[in-house]
Amino acid sequence: MFEEWGGVEWILLIINATALFIAGRFLVRKLKKKFEEVEKRQAFHRRMNDP
Repeated sequence: MFEEWGGVEWILLIINATALFIAGRFLVRKLKKKFEEVEKRQAFHRRMNDP
């Protein structure tokens, strides 16, 4: 399969792999920030509900 690939296919493979890596890092960072926000909100509500 790979022996039939030309230069363009290899370049596209590298570009696509890089794009997937960047998108994955972006999504992981976004999820971590969202989890931090939820934790802060829960901590705030716990403090407000404690007598």
